Amino acid sequence: MSLVERLRVDVGSFDTAASLAFDERIVTAIGCDSETGTSQERYKAWRESQIGARPTEYLLPRVVRRIECEWPGFMHRAAREMSDDELRERLAALGPWYVPFALGDVNTMDFTDDFGSAIFADDNAMRMQFRTELIGGTIERLFGDELAGMSVLDIGCNSGWFSFDLAHRGARRVDGVDLRAHNIEQARFLGDYFGLAQTHFDVADATAFDDDRQWDIVLNLGVLYHVTDPLSFVQRTYELCTRFAVLDTICHEEPFSGFVLFDAKDPSHPHEGRESWEFHPTYRGAIDTLRYAGFREIVEIVASDDTAAGLYRGGARRCFLAIK
Repeated sequence: MSLVERLRVDVGSFDTAASLAFDERIVTAIGCDSETGTSQERYKAWRESQIGARPTEYLLPRVVRRIECEWPGFMHRAAREMSDDELRERLAALGPWYVPFALGDVNTMDFTDDFGSAIFADDNAMRMQFRTELIGGTIERLFGDELAGMSVLDIGCNSGWFSFDLAHRGARRVDGVDLRAHNIEQARFLGDYFGLAQTHFDVADATAFDDDRQWDIVLNLGVLYHVTDPLSFVQRTYELCTRFAVLDTICHEEPFSGFVLFDAKDPSHPHEGRESWEFHPTYRGAIDTLRYAGFREIVEIVASDDTAAGLYRGGARRCFLAIK
């Protein structure tokens, strides 16, 4: 007999006037009779019940940009000469791909799989183009010629998109690290193809990155919500940079400082983290974590309302420039 069955019988045998009772009713904020599904499904159901319940919060100074989406400049160069057939053969061997690089008339998204096709629809290129100008374009505008003397660390670089962008904009050296050797192999090929010799890529776990070096700029883009120890991870980001870090992350909008636990993740896919569960920050939680790590000043980089795209529209994704 299970504990619940035992309680049902034993407590039910008491006189109704007694001080002991057993209540099996489920009380939920989601509006259904039971708590079922994964944590993500339950959270989504609750979120849908809260649509329009509160305005978007802005608790930091903001740099507001009008964003024009276009292929980044590094894609207009090809230092390595290859025919389309040769290129297709090489990309197929390096596949599957999940980031849309345009290499002349060939696109890496021609070599994806069902996972890539399912989660990266036709607007995938637009999302990446938007983020490139929001992040790389803003860094270039704010720091101008200074960028030529700066080194960059791209944590969780995937196949190197943002590393290539800052290298093309003039960064002196860019190092990219990623958990998956498959992503790094793709990044190394593309760095050679685009002729960006100042980019260097290595396999490394971003949550246990023990390199003694420091970089002027640390990019922490789309990684924070894939880790299980976010405080230590952001603190390590602080230690690795000498000037500033850019932290771009999903942010949940509940007005408290904390993290939302998600489970049932699939760590076999290259856009997920190492574990099958992870913590997503709230907006206030992301800000307080950056402050806890030691960053002296924090500003947000946002797109003007008429040019914001995807989750950035409405504040479900945020981009922070954190100055050491």
